[in-house]
Amino acid sequence: MSTSELPIRKWVTDKYLSEYYGVSRMTIWRWSRNGKLPAPVKIGENTTRWNFEQIQASESTV
Repeated sequence: MSTSELPIRKWVTDKYLSEYYGVSRMTIWRWSRNGKLPAPVKIGENTTRWNFEQIQASESTV
């Protein structure tokens, strides 16, 4: 994904991150469990998101 396509929003989904990194959604969850990505935040009963600023700060580990 190019820099011009980065989200304006602060919170992103596993679907967005899987497209951003070119991997499956399962890989995003695995990376979160293994510490390669920051932990997601549960913001509702069925809603979990990642803070995109934290994702960008941790990109050196992915």
